[in-house]
Amino acid sequence: MSGKGGPYRISVRQGRHPSPISGKRLKELSRVALTLLPAAGADLRIRVVGDAAIARWNREFLGRDRPTNVLSFPDSDGPPPRGGTVSGDILVSAPTCLAQTEGWEETPEARVFFFILHGMLHLAGYEHVAGGAEGRRMRRKERTLYRRVLLEERREGRT
Repeated sequence: MSGKGGPYRISVRQGRHPSPISGKRLKELSRVALTLLPAAGADLRIRVVGDAAIARWNREFLGRDRPTNVLSFPDSDGPPPRGGTVSGDILVSAPTCLAQTEGWEETPEARVFFFILHGMLHLAGYEHVAGGAEGRRMRRKERTLYRRVLLEERREGRT
C-alpha cells in the first residue's frame, strides 16, 4: 500500500550519524499515513534532531526557550483544502519524543512517527491550540490515524 495513493515526496534528514532511528522506516510510515489521511499529494521535509537544535528553533520561531517534541512549518499561508497537498517542513526531536513515549510497546521509529504524524496533521490544516471541538477533532484524528498506520504496517509485515 505504501507506494499507492498519490505523488508523495518525503525526505528524512537526521542530525546524528549513524542514526539510532531508521529514516527509511519514518518515510514508510509517513507514506502510509498520507494514503490514509487522505492527501492528494505531499512534499514533506522531515528533519530528526536533538533537544538543543529544536530548542533553538522553538525559541526563534515561537519565543519558547525550551525543547519541544515537534514543530511544523507549512509551505503556504493559510490551511490547505482537506484532502489537498500536504506540504512543509517537520522538525522533530527524537530524544524528547522517545522520553514522552517511554513505556510504549512500539519501536523507536513508530514512537517518533507519532509526532511526525502530529506535524503532518498541522500541515494538512488540523489545529488544536485553541482547544475545544477543533482540538478534540485533531486528537481523535491523530489517534485513529496512528493506529491505522501501525495496523497497515503489521498487515504488510513491516513491524
